[in-house]
Amino acid sequence: MRRLKRPVMIGEGPKAQPEQARSRWLWLWFAGLPGLAAASTLVASAPPGGDFSGGMIAADLWLLVAVAWLTLLLMPAMRRSRWTVWAPIIGVLTAILVSVGVPTRLAFMISEPALVAFGQSLPEDDADVSVNRFVGVFSIETVRRDDGVLYFDVNGTGGMLTQCGLAYAPGVRATDLPVSTADHLSGDWYATCTDFD
Repeated sequence: MRRLKRPVMIGEGPKAQPEQARSRWLWLWFAGLPGLAAASTLVASAPPGGDFSGGMIAADLWLLVAVAWLTLLLMPAMRRSRWTVWAPIIGVLTAILVSVGVPTRLAFMISEPALVAFGQSLPEDDADVSVNRFVGVFSIETVRRDDGVLYFDVNGTGGMLTQCGLAYAPGVRATDLPVSTADHLSGDWYATCTDFD
């Protein structure tokens, strides 16, 4: 009695293994590395004014993405791969999210209850309190009271001559705050930056 051979399925056989390995390798360079750069950028953009050192790491990762993407595009076989579009798509989506302030707003939304509770726990008569701890997802350096406004200075933000943070300003307009910029977050909360130059 003769045994029937099982039909070969699509994707099986000796060619399938190298093709799958090639696909994983392409995914790593065309989508995985840009995804890592995007995640680093979004995390660095979460504090008001952005985290300076995190921003430098994100910029280095995007430079590596650009070099890898352009190098791979020099190979004709790579240009036809569906993975080639992912690096630019991830880059554009990241730029849009950062430009409209989504990372900061999301970080604030997560941290607002902790910030409110921490602000209420501070003594009323203290004008300037050194904190140096995380409150929510923000690394708070100092908390200051000034004319009924509570300022939370965030570590490592802004740059060399800029201090950024959060301000809880009940009944105060953004234009009346003694800061360079004040972006409304929610209710009486603002993301602020003060330039010292």
